[in-house]
Amino acid sequence: MIIRNVLLPASLGLAISLLTACGGSGGGKSANSSMAPSSSSPPPASSSAAASSLPASSVSSATNSSIAAFTGLLIQAEDYVRYYDTTAGNTTGEYRTDGVDIEKSTDTGGGFNIAYIDPGDWLEFSVNVSAAGEFAIESRVATAQAGGLFSYEIDGKTASGEISVAPTGGWQTWASLSHPIGRLEAGNYALCVQMKSGPFNLNWMKITSTNGGAMSLSQTPKGDASSCIHPVEPPKVTVPERIKLNQVGFTPNAEKLAVVPAVEATSFTVLKAGTTEEVMSGTLSAAAVWQPSFESVKLADFSSLTAPGSYELKVAGVTQTAPFTVSADAYKAVNAAALKSFYFNRASTALLETHAGIYQRAAGHADTNVFIHASAADVKRPEGTVVSAPKGWYDAGDYNKYIVNSGITTYTLLAAFKRFPAYFTAQSLNIPESGDAVPDILNEVMWNLEWMLAMQDPDDGGVYHKLTSKGFSGFVMPDADTSERYMVQKSTAATLDFAAVMAAASRVYADYESQYPGLSAKMLAAAKSAWAWAKANPAVYYAQPADIQTGGYGDNNVSDEFFWAAAELYIVTKDDNYYSVMNAAETSADVPGWGGVKSLGWMSLAQHLDSLTAAADKTLIKDRLTQLAAGISTKKSQSAYGVSMETEDFFWGSNSGALNQAMMALEAYQLDTSKTAYRQAAQALFDYVMGRNATDYSFVTGFGNKSPMNIHHRPSGADGIAAPIPGFIAGGPHPDHYSDCGSYPSPLPAKSFVDLECSYSTNEIAINWNAPLVYVSAALQVLNP
Repeated sequence: MIIRNVLLPASLGLAISLLTACGGSGGGKSANSSMAPSSSSPPPASSSAAASSLPASSVSSATNSSIAAFTGLLIQAEDYVRYYDTTAGNTTGEYRTDGVDIEKSTDTGGGFNIAYIDPGDWLEFSVNVSAAGEFAIESRVATAQAGGLFSYEIDGKTASGEISVAPTGGWQTWASLSHPIGRLEAGNYALCVQMKSGPFNLNWMKITSTNGGAMSLSQTPKGDASSCIHPVEPPKVTVPERIKLNQVGFTPNAEKLAVVPAVEATSFTVLKAGTTEEVMSGTLSAAAVWQPSFESVKLADFSSLTAPGSYELKVAGVTQTAPFTVSADAYKAVNAAALKSFYFNRASTALLETHAGIYQRAAGHADTNVFIHASAADVKRPEGTVVSAPKGWYDAGDYNKYIVNSGITTYTLLAAFKRFPAYFTAQSLNIPESGDAVPDILNEVMWNLEWMLAMQDPDDGGVYHKLTSKGFSGFVMPDADTSERYMVQKSTAATLDFAAVMAAASRVYADYESQYPGLSAKMLAAAKSAWAWAKANPAVYYAQPADIQTGGYGDNNVSDEFFWAAAELYIVTKDDNYYSVMNAAETSADVPGWGGVKSLGWMSLAQHLDSLTAAADKTLIKDRLTQLAAGISTKKSQSAYGVSMETEDFFWGSNSGALNQAMMALEAYQLDTSKTAYRQAAQALFDYVMGRNATDYSFVTGFGNKSPMNIHHRPSGADGIAAPIPGFIAGGPHPDHYSDCGSYPSPLPAKSFVDLECSYSTNEIAINWNAPLVYVSAALQVLNP
């Protein structure tokens, strides 16, 4: 990729002012923007940036009159003179039309900020030092997640060292970081901001001096070529050593693909395992390069093999054969383990040997004495009020509980049951409730629903964002973490997620009225109360308090949560007013995630097509899912790996992204089962997480020939047992590592994974990542026997 030109229209001025007259620019990322990935490598050393000619009137100098007048120089981050951005286009479309992502701010003074920062991005500014001195720079940053890292350079030489950006509490919650940049003599300099890793937003920089130094901003870039550019060797195409396929096997009628190294061979054979008996042969596809891993590969299609048994795939020129099985029950075990992982993440209870085996543990986090945090206090529940909210699932590798992430998780499990009730009703997980008159999946979901209900303020219907300790615990067992626990701030996002889940749950549990008397009505009432609070408080965004350091799950765009909650309430109440406020015709469908949940509404509408009122546009509902699935299927058909995963899909939790793609493709397939390409696209994504990937891992613990042994999960890390709890899916590869674990085996998006406990960026587990694994493995077992 070349450096993109920076050509400003005459009407675009630099917003530069003295420190004493600063207003500030800001920004706000959407909930999913932290997952925006790099799409290419930085440019080679020979690339250059085009200089821009900026109007002189747009520059305010702090030093033209006298040195004494200099009190500081404010530089708005969006007013660079050169740049490099790893992804094309201005995602938000604000302020400028080049390749840098700029968005509006809610920081003091309004304005704009740089967002969607990726490793390798840089911004260049031209400054003039009129009086030598020692200078320091203050950076205005915001982020909802850990991992941001950047540095300053002066004329291509490091001036600040690496600057780490700790979570500030949200994409619009701003903080200032100050660092010396050293002594500068009089002259012109290129100031460069080098982005080492995301996610964070950058608003402005303030440069000051305490010993007489003075500086102004120049409208002209220094030199013909940018000093920000550093030589970067482009990735080289390689040929992998191994055949890659689904390591747990295939159901008889599944599409069966394997990724084969691009050796000279043009054919493959399938042998009975452990013998030389050939059962089939086939032609390999032409060699092609998969961009996320820069591997040259071929595809072997052995879908015609339907007889159950154990086999080996063999290709001349590849040292090792690849074992696989074909079985009518191929995915039942991984599905049961994925679902039972939620039991292993239960809070407020002991796990007995009867149900947990060697993973038995003492109870931790009773959560019956939880304090109302100052951020959540009101007249009826002042700070320090003790409340009770036991049960629920630990969110991920930590011991905290978050409504936003519980929302999509709980819904996905309920949606799986809605689609495949017979399958789940017949399943027994050996959990304490097994054997009662309720399917185990609903017993498990109930453990979390009861906690969620306790997170609603009974006085006004608002829902607290999270129940948490003030900081993350060490790697100890749950009973050893005795830190105080807090209910933290109500938020619109949490309240709407709660409303949607409770409305959906009220439908499902209405069929179990004798087991849960009055519960369905209670959940629907809770959903309506939450909806009313959200309508009255439509923009209460979560802002991380200064004394809380646990996960933020901040989300400053809740239009998708309003759509989802309205859809669920419409389906259960049949009140057309809810459908009207959805504005369905103006709402698209995409791959869901915790911060983007509108497609969960489309899923529910599709699942209840036959019972919707006349107000619903059923054709539109089908079209939304069909268009999404068609796009996923097309990407799969064009991929060297035979999978829809592309470079931009390798964000934090990339495996959940793959599974959520699969889930949406399967939803569309169930609307029209003649579209077998949708089911095959889902199969390919499931195959990907189970071993057909560039790391050679089956990402689900305990399944496959090679699976993670050192997941970032406190119970698995502290229990003294070598093997982790089975059934958890690791987050998966992506290139932004947030300095969590030192070096990684490769910077390439699809290969950037390490099986180490310290790798919370690639090897952590999370409930919202496991939920689509449950849905997809059950769907492929039922729909593709």
